[in-house]
Amino acid sequence: MAESQAFTITDLLAAATEILVSAAYKRVSDVEWERLLGSNSRVFEDPYGIVAVVAYDTWGDLSSRWVDAQGALVELISKYVKGSEPKAWEGYLVLLTPSILSGNAKQEAVEIRYDTSKVRKLVATAEELGSLVEDMQTVLLPVLPLTTLEVPPQASALDVLPRLLASRGIPREAVDVLVQGFSNHEPLMERLHAYRTKT
Repeated sequence: MAESQAFTITDLLAAATEILVSAAYKRVSDVEWERLLGSNSRVFEDPYGIVAVVAYDTWGDLSSRWVDAQGALVELISKYVKGSEPKAWEGYLVLLTPSILSGNAKQEAVEIRYDTSKVRKLVATAEELGSLVEDMQTVLLPVLPLTTLEVPPQASALDVLPRLLASRGIPREAVDVLVQGFSNHEPLMERLHAYRTKT
C-alpha cells in the first residue's frame, strides 16, 4: 500500500480546523481526550453537534485505532452533554489520513463510513483530498451549516433552476428550453429533442 506525500497530518488538521472554525464551531479542550488520542486530534462543538477530527499518518493506524477514537468521543459526549440536548445525538467522527488506499482498504473505508453505530463517521484519504481546502470542505459538508442560494425577491423556483443547474455543469440553454416548455404545458421530451437536434 503506497503512502501519499502530498499532505501531512498537520496540514489535514489545520485545514479541517480552519473550515470548522469559520463555520462557527468552537474548539473544545479536554485533558482526558488529549491524553487518550494525542495531539493529532481536535474536538469542536456548535449548538447543534459535536465533531471530533482525528488524523493518522497511515491507513494502518486509522484502521486499527478509529474504534478508540469513537469510544473517546462517546465518552466525552456522555460526560459533558445532557441526554436531552439535541447535540447529544449529533456526534461526528472525522477520520483523516494522507494515505492512498489499496482495494481492500477502500472497502474497509466504505464500511467505516456506513457504520452509524454510536456516532457518524466521515473518512477522507489522499484520494478524496486532492485539493486540500476545497476537498476538505466537501468532506466536512455533512457537519457544516446549510448555505442558501441568493434568490431575488418574489422569484420562483423555476426562475432559479437554470442558474442552479448551470453551476452543476448542466447547459443553461437546455434547462431554459425545459423550463419554457413546462411553463407552456408542452411535452418536455419533445422540447428537449428539438433542442438537441438543433445544437
